[in-house]
Amino acid sequence: MNGKLTLNLEKSASVLRLALDKAGVVANVKAETAAIIDVSGSFEHEHEEGTTSLLLERLVPYCVVLDPDRKMDVFTFSSGEPSAHYVGSVTPEDAQGYVTRNIVERVPGWNGGTTYSFVIERALEHFGWKECEEAHQTSQGKGFLWRLFNSPTHDHGHGTPHTHEKKRSLVLFITDGENEKNDEGRTTRVLEESQRRGDQVYFLFIGACEDRNVKFEFVKTIASRFRNTGLVVIRDLEAFVAQSDEELNAALLGPELLEWLKS
Repeated sequence: MNGKLTLNLEKSASVLRLALDKAGVVANVKAETAAIIDVSGSFEHEHEEGTTSLLLERLVPYCVVLDPDRKMDVFTFSSGEPSAHYVGSVTPEDAQGYVTRNIVERVPGWNGGTTYSFVIERALEHFGWKECEEAHQTSQGKGFLWRLFNSPTHDHGHGTPHTHEKKRSLVLFITDGENEKNDEGRTTRVLEESQRRGDQVYFLFIGACEDRNVKFEFVKTIASRFRNTGLVVIRDLEAFVAQSDEELNAALLGPELLEWLKS
């Protein structure tokens, strides 16, 4: 990117809190926060030049204001289940250059294709809403006491620490492209199951792509169908991350997300 944007994330968090106050969101509202980042081949340039690092940095105030531990969990994905990966967490102290340092050429599926469903499942497992199939199969046939003493915390692979404690969560899903056609049905099914369970998770898709032929039609469909799924489309990512805090919050805090935060 040309030039350098100087950020004060604590100040940005104060601006966000003011925006939430004006929208009627109570001061003590809390939600775990996560960023899911597409690492498909078409997004490589934005990752390597640092634009997505800057986008993540601009999103960190959401964990400062909403997350009980002031940390935002970070997941990456491209195509298929092996690419759905838990990277770790990001904080205001280490947000600068996070994608460049921790993700570029370091995560499974780097420069792959695009499937949404597996990483959505990974996030739902991470926040305790969906039981991992591995854990479910292991517990079958075991007695009550075994399940009681063996299920609280488990690492289900891909570096994902998982707890059965259900945590209300805001997931910011960053992608530059539409998912593969054969993943649309599976993604819909995962979200249908989540809605049926009553999972307290809101997925805000941030579609960042300058190619106007990429219309995010599938995400528009699920965003209109599910009350806990929204979409913000960004055609100029560099201009988006260079906005003021007020402009950025106005773009991200849509009516549906605000209602979810109030609920």
